Amino acid sequence: MTPKYSVIEHFLLEELKSGKYSVGDKLPTEKELMKKFSASRETVRKALDRLSFEAAIVRRPGLGTFVGYGSDNHLVGILVQQITSYIFPYIVLGAEDHLFRNEYKMLLGNSAEDPVKERQILSEWIASGVKGLIIDPVYSATKRSNKDLVKSMAKSGIKIVLVHSDWNIDQVSCNVLDDAFGGEKAAEIFFEYGHKRVAVIYKSTHLPGVIRAKSFVDRCRQLGFSKIYEKSFNVSEFTGAPMQIAHELMSLPQQIRPTAIFCYNDATALQLQLVAKRLALNIPEDISVIGFDDGPIGDFRDVLTTFAHPKEDVGRRSVEILLDMLNGSKAYRVVHKPELIERSSVAGVKE
Repeated sequence: MTPKYSVIEHFLLEELKSGKYSVGDKLPTEKELMKKFSASRETVRKALDRLSFEAAIVRRPGLGTFVGYGSDNHLVGILVQQITSYIFPYIVLGAEDHLFRNEYKMLLGNSAEDPVKERQILSEWIASGVKGLIIDPVYSATKRSNKDLVKSMAKSGIKIVLVHSDWNIDQVSCNVLDDAFGGEKAAEIFFEYGHKRVAVIYKSTHLPGVIRAKSFVDRCRQLGFSKIYEKSFNVSEFTGAPMQIAHELMSLPQQIRPTAIFCYNDATALQLQLVAKRLALNIPEDISVIGFDDGPIGDFRDVLTTFAHPKEDVGRRSVEILLDMLNGSKAYRVVHKPELIERSSVAGVKE
């Protein structure tokens, strides 16, 4: 006798094949299926679980069961940290165009710098039968990251490209910037201009920020700076956390105040500029500043010495790597060397 869960599974598959439903349409509820087949909830869920594993359906807790893409889809997911930031829209644009031309459908997710939300989105996409993923992971420098899930997905055969963070995971590619170069070069520029007291402000949860800060501090020590302030924050820079740190540093007595500050990104540098204005300090006369990203941050962009982030190129290259993997290539690593853009936010020290 055919198990009842198999009967329910066969019925739903036939419904899907009939063309009655389109991708994303809602299917009968568990209660409706229980009534139709005189089956227990456990039996119905077993049938749904089997279909979910095959990516024929997508189960969304509290919402219901929906038609999935099936195992033969050309579906790729791109998950970014913060879609409203000045970096990620450009990366997505570069990726979207390349995917479209290669006949892949794109899912776009915004983790909002929340590892719990990131995990939920990835889990839903796995159930949808994604073939590949491009992920800019949140909390990448901490134990709160979803590194374990990425490892598990890679082992299951999903092709993955990590952007900005390299976790050195087998079967996972990465597309990163040479963050260490940026930190070292910033230290060398401050040294060339005669600065002796310097600082770095960075996000401690973000692996690229940690690498930029560490390389900056290490190079400063090699060059023999008299004072190095290392200041970090562990929340989004868009909360204004860097402003508090900038105020703390620039409110120090002049004889111990840093004369040059390296900011791990331009959003942080912009907040430092706002604090400097409030404290009647001028850039670069009173304090020199170097950022990272060359982001569109208003008038300060015309002044700020920074490192260019090849945003759209990173998006396109990430898709190229993923397509290579989908076509049988092994995982590999790509590193972009950021271009230094010298403007007018760095000057000689004024004592």
